[in-house]
Amino acid sequence: MPRVKRGVAAHRRHKKIYKLAKGFRGKRKNVFRLAKTAVVHAGRNAYKSHRLKKRHFHQLWILRINAACREHDIKYSRFMFGLELAGILVNRKMLAELAVSHPEVFKALVEKAKATLPPPGQAPDLEDLKKRFGSKTPKTAKVQEPEAE
Repeated sequence: MPRVKRGVAAHRRHKKIYKLAKGFRGKRKNVFRLAKTAVVHAGRNAYKSHRLKKRHFHQLWILRINAACREHDIKYSRFMFGLELAGILVNRKMLAELAVSHPEVFKALVEKAKATLPPPGQAPDLEDLKKRFGSKTPKTAKVQEPEAE
């Protein structure tokens, strides 16, 4: 039986790991046993951080919007509710961008939101909301099932 030499296959396999471990510190970049575990852990952390990144950006957008709202004497929650009542559908990413880059446009949105809001401490007029949105109020609109006859 002929002798099987597997050096080429092993070298190829190791090369893949070394390529992924490029830039790691110490022996983790050039000792196969250490590089292999480092690459596995790096992949796991990258997957986890991919999800966390979305959460952190969402928090950042809300923080920026809130800071810009406070400059115009309105709270974040009332501002968002005012936008919803006004029928302005802009996501938080764009609102944060407007707050930072185009403060005059953001101020116009704040004024629109303030105009549609009821006075502080007072509940919104439900009859007015029903006229504006039909029988559905914003966000809390429920799907009505047809009655069986």
